[in-house]
Amino acid sequence: MGLTREIGEFVAGMTFDKVPEKAVPIVVTGFTDCVGVTLAGLAEPVSPIVAKWVGFKGSLADIARFEPTNLAAPDLALILGTAAHALDFDDTAYNGHPSAVLVPAVLAEAQEVGADGQAMIAAYLAGYEIWGELTERESGTLHEKGWHPSAMYGTIAAAGASAVLRGLDADMATRAIGIAASLAAGVIANFGSMTKPFHLGRTAQSGLAATRLAEAGLTSSPDAIEHDLGFLRAVSPLREVDTTRPAVLGKTWHIFKQGINVKLYPVCFGAHRLIDAMVGLRDSQGIDYRNIASVDAQVSANSSKILRNSRPQTDLEAKFSAEFAVAAGAIAGRCGAEEVSNAFVLRPDVQALMGKVTVHPIHDKAQGDHSRSPFDWVELTMSDGRRLVSEKIDYMRGHFKRGIERDVLWQKFSDCAAAMVDRQQALRLFESLQDLPRLRSVGSLHPSLVSAAE
Repeated sequence: MGLTREIGEFVAGMTFDKVPEKAVPIVVTGFTDCVGVTLAGLAEPVSPIVAKWVGFKGSLADIARFEPTNLAAPDLALILGTAAHALDFDDTAYNGHPSAVLVPAVLAEAQEVGADGQAMIAAYLAGYEIWGELTERESGTLHEKGWHPSAMYGTIAAAGASAVLRGLDADMATRAIGIAASLAAGVIANFGSMTKPFHLGRTAQSGLAATRLAEAGLTSSPDAIEHDLGFLRAVSPLREVDTTRPAVLGKTWHIFKQGINVKLYPVCFGAHRLIDAMVGLRDSQGIDYRNIASVDAQVSANSSKILRNSRPQTDLEAKFSAEFAVAAGAIAGRCGAEEVSNAFVLRPDVQALMGKVTVHPIHDKAQGDHSRSPFDWVELTMSDGRRLVSEKIDYMRGHFKRGIERDVLWQKFSDCAAAMVDRQQALRLFESLQDLPRLRSVGSLHPSLVSAAE
């Protein structure tokens, strides 16, 4: 049995009773965090653009209320997925953004088929495990070839999640996975533009399209993933990818190894350790940023390529800038929505400090994660000649290995949800998501919520 078929067999047999008990709170965290950032993202300019493109004539507040719409599930997934990634505030794992793909795909599909919270958890976990199975076969990182990993692996993962909710048998699920392999797309060069969040919306949409095409009778190759001219080798930077070992799906759970990393800054994950390092040094040393003569930012080689904007001029560009991350941390002592704004980015002192930052790529690889260095840190030279070195940061705040407290998750959720609902409504929604295993349906996610914007 080849890998494509193994994935098809796995999703065809995936139900909530197969979900390990300890995986449930991890999935619940991913769901909760993703819904919060999606509500914020629905208020971003990119969301009405894609909504209009698919012919949605209603209010995005209707989508925020989880009300039935006239949208087909794949198109709803497109809007939700784009919104989920619009702020680049969504969680990460496997050097990608699993929840921003899987939660929109699952919510859209579950609304159509009437699935409950337990079925949603099973579908999410199936997609996550497919993502991990594919990623762990690659010796490098897709970024090296210009691919957006979330858009590539996520399309197949979304198809797997959809197949679970639609109850596809192994033959049909295998065809859906093969179809999804030809729908994956997204390039790094579009980072820092609206097209980046569109990648994830399109990914969720394509995953749902793949299952429907399979149901309609469209065929695909049964070895589309593992063939020498198949998906894994096609996207691999050096074609150094394991296509032969048997899958561990349902036997060893990838989610326990990588978990979900909750972002506490609305910028590229590759910049988070730098922000932690800069803020920590600023607070511990009482640094006045006006006395900084220069900054040497030590960051993983992979992240240094992704953080490509050395002198950003917009909030979108700033999300992918190591120089901005350091400047925000030094000047504001934080990096939140107020900092990731055109007004802050264009401040003369921010622009000036970014010009004092030199990025040094670290080529050493972290154990178990070849896309990152063991540590990131910053070194400051002050105007009086002093040299100050930050703590070396391995796991940033919100990382799976450090965990996230419920009150911290709630604070982020409430801040994000304020774009669409009031605080009391946000609290009820948060509590419903935290109790996802007992959720009756998507419609139970407070269909009476009223948009603060209406």
